[in-house]
Amino acid sequence: MMHLIMLAVAAFSGGGSAAVPAAPVSTMAPLTQVHWLITPTGQDIADVYPPDAVTNGKGGAVLLECKVASNGALEKCRVEIEDPVGLEFGQAAMELAPLFMMDLIAPDGSPVIGRTVRIPVMFQIVLRGD
Repeated sequence: MMHLIMLAVAAFSGGGSAAVPAAPVSTMAPLTQVHWLITPTGQDIADVYPPDAVTNGKGGAVLLECKVASNGALEKCRVEIEDPVGLEFGQAAMELAPLFMMDLIAPDGSPVIGRTVRIPVMFQIVLRGD
Protein backbone atom coordinates (compact mmCIF):
# COMPACT_ATOMS: atom_id res chain seq x y z
CA MET A 1 0.00 0.00 0.00
CA MET A 2 1.11 3.50 -0.69
CA HIS A 3 0.64 6.37 1.74
CA LEU A 4 -0.66 9.51 0.11
CA ILE A 5 -0.19 12.57 2.27
CA MET A 6 -2.64 15.37 1.62
CA LEU A 7 -3.13 18.94 2.79
CA ALA A 8 -6.30 20.92 2.57
CA VAL A 9 -5.86 24.66 2.86
CA ALA A 10 -8.13 27.61 2.69
CA ALA A 11 -8.07 31.08 4.08
CA PHE A 12 -11.54 31.17 5.18
CA SER A 13 -12.44 30.90 1.59
CA GLY A 14 -9.82 30.44 -1.09
CA GLY A 15 -9.38 32.14 -4.42
CA GLY A 16 -11.67 33.17 -7.16
CA SER A 17 -13.77 36.23 -7.33
CA ALA A 18 -16.20 37.43 -4.73
CA ALA A 19 -18.94 40.00 -4.70
CA VAL A 20 -17.84 43.48 -3.66
CA PRO A 21 -19.43 44.34 -0.31
CA ALA A 22 -21.84 47.26 -0.11
CA ALA A 23 -19.82 48.96 2.64
CA PRO A 24 -16.06 49.60 2.43
CA VAL A 25 -13.90 46.96 4.12
CA SER A 26 -11.57 48.18 6.84
CA THR A 27 -7.94 47.60 5.88
CA MET A 28 -7.38 46.30 9.41
CA ALA A 29 -10.29 43.84 9.41
CA PRO A 30 -9.21 40.18 9.29
CA LEU A 31 -9.24 38.75 5.78
CA THR A 32 -12.08 36.38 5.02
CA GLN A 33 -11.20 35.75 1.37
CA VAL A 34 -7.85 35.76 -0.39
CA HIS A 35 -6.45 34.75 -3.73
CA TRP A 36 -3.50 32.40 -3.21
CA LEU A 37 -0.71 32.78 -5.77
CA ILE A 38 1.43 30.01 -4.25
CA THR A 39 0.58 27.24 -1.79
CA PRO A 40 2.64 24.28 -0.52
CA THR A 41 3.05 21.29 -2.81
CA GLY A 42 2.39 17.68 -1.92
CA GLN A 43 6.13 17.15 -1.55
CA ASP A 44 6.38 20.16 0.79
CA ILE A 45 3.68 18.59 2.94
CA ALA A 46 5.32 15.16 2.92
CA ASP A 47 8.60 16.79 3.98
CA VAL A 48 7.07 18.31 7.16
CA TYR A 49 4.41 15.70 8.05
CA PRO A 50 5.23 14.65 11.62
CA PRO A 51 6.95 11.22 11.52
CA ASP A 52 5.06 9.86 14.56
CA ALA A 53 1.77 10.83 12.93
CA VAL A 54 2.75 9.03 9.71
CA THR A 55 3.83 5.92 11.64
CA ASN A 56 0.51 5.85 13.49
CA GLY A 57 -1.64 6.80 10.48
CA LYS A 58 -2.85 9.97 12.20
CA GLY A 59 -4.16 13.16 10.64
CA GLY A 60 -4.54 16.54 12.26
CA ALA A 61 -5.83 20.06 11.94
CA VAL A 62 -4.20 23.41 12.66
CA LEU A 63 -5.47 26.96 12.53
CA LEU A 64 -2.64 29.38 11.80
CA GLU A 65 -3.03 33.09 12.37
CA CYS A 66 -0.60 35.25 10.39
CA LYS A 67 -0.05 38.80 9.22
CA VAL A 68 0.37 39.54 5.53
CA ALA A 69 3.79 40.98 4.64
CA SER A 70 4.33 43.69 2.03
CA ASN A 71 5.12 41.08 -0.65
CA GLY A 72 2.05 38.90 0.05
CA ALA A 73 3.98 36.33 2.12
CA LEU A 74 2.96 35.39 5.65
CA GLU A 75 4.76 36.69 8.73
CA LYS A 76 4.33 36.68 12.51
CA CYS A 77 2.45 33.38 12.32
CA ARG A 78 1.25 31.56 15.40
CA VAL A 79 -0.68 28.37 16.00
CA GLU A 80 -4.14 29.33 17.20
CA ILE A 81 -5.57 25.78 17.33
CA GLU A 82 -3.88 22.37 17.00
CA ASP A 83 -5.76 19.07 17.07
CA PRO A 84 -4.63 16.61 18.23
CA VAL A 85 -2.09 18.23 20.51
CA GLY A 86 1.22 16.42 20.94
CA LEU A 87 1.82 15.10 17.41
CA GLU A 88 3.60 18.26 16.18
CA PHE A 89 1.04 19.27 13.54
CA GLY A 90 1.34 22.87 14.74
CA GLN A 91 5.09 22.86 14.09
CA ALA A 92 4.51 21.25 10.67
CA ALA A 93 1.99 23.95 9.71
CA MET A 94 4.44 26.66 10.86
CA GLU A 95 7.08 25.14 8.55
CA LEU A 96 4.60 25.40 5.65
CA ALA A 97 3.72 29.06 6.35
CA PRO A 98 6.67 30.54 4.39
CA LEU A 99 5.49 28.63 1.31
CA PHE A 100 2.25 30.62 0.99
CA MET A 101 1.98 33.77 -1.13
CA MET A 102 -1.18 35.75 -1.77
CA ASP A 103 -2.26 38.47 -4.16
CA LEU A 104 -1.84 41.94 -2.63
CA ILE A 105 -5.50 42.74 -3.32
CA ALA A 106 -8.29 40.64 -1.76
CA PRO A 107 -11.19 39.46 -3.94
CA ASP A 108 -13.30 42.27 -2.42
CA GLY A 109 -10.81 44.84 -3.77
CA SER A 110 -9.25 45.74 -0.42
CA PRO A 111 -5.49 45.69 0.25
CA VAL A 112 -4.13 42.75 2.27
CA ILE A 113 -0.78 44.09 3.55
CA GLY A 114 -0.62 44.15 7.34
CA ARG A 115 -3.94 42.39 7.78
CA THR A 116 -4.56 39.17 9.69
CA VAL A 117 -5.41 35.95 7.92
CA ARG A 118 -6.44 32.67 9.55
CA ILE A 119 -5.50 29.58 7.60
CA PRO A 120 -6.99 26.19 8.43
CA VAL A 121 -4.51 23.46 7.57
CA MET A 122 -5.76 19.88 7.48
CA PHE A 123 -3.25 17.03 7.40
CA GLN A 124 -4.54 13.66 6.24
CA ILE A 125 -3.03 10.35 5.26
CA VAL A 126 -4.99 8.40 2.67
CA LEU A 127 -4.10 4.75 2.09
CA ARG A 128 -4.23 3.64 -1.51
CA GLY A 129 -3.63 0.18 -2.92
CA ASP A 130 -1.22 -0.15 -5.83
